[in-house]
Amino acid sequence: MASLLAHIRIKPGKETKWEAIMQDMVKQTFATEEGVVRYEYWKGQGVNFYYCLLSFKDKLAFYHHQMSDHHESHDFAEVIADIKLEYIDPVQGAGGGLATTEDPALPANASDAQRKAQELFPLDIAPWWSARQ
Repeated sequence: MASLLAHIRIKPGKETKWEAIMQDMVKQTFATEEGVVRYEYWKGQGVNFYYCLLSFKDKLAFYHHQMSDHHESHDFAEVIADIKLEYIDPVQGAGGGLATTEDPALPANASDAQRKAQELFPLDIAPWWSARQ
């Protein structure tokens, strides 16, 4: 599984456009992607600050999402001021049913899109997690 928490700051005045994009992204993601487990957007307390909880059955499903037509068709640069992707791992027995985040090697027959996604979005497994499994 691959789970992430995105920390997103939106440009001033772009909140309505951002939320419309997110509504479309959630709709398209659940309609067209089989590997999505969780995909939720939340407003934070900070002005123009949002969070996204994403979880996919594996990193290939995450890479498929990132390189999908519906993801690539939006102009995120127009609305996003800053974004940080933080890979997360559930606490056993308290993680909402999510499985451990894992980073297996790409298969030998990985597509060019999967290889590009691996370069752009490499999974970052915190070393201290293994002691907490």
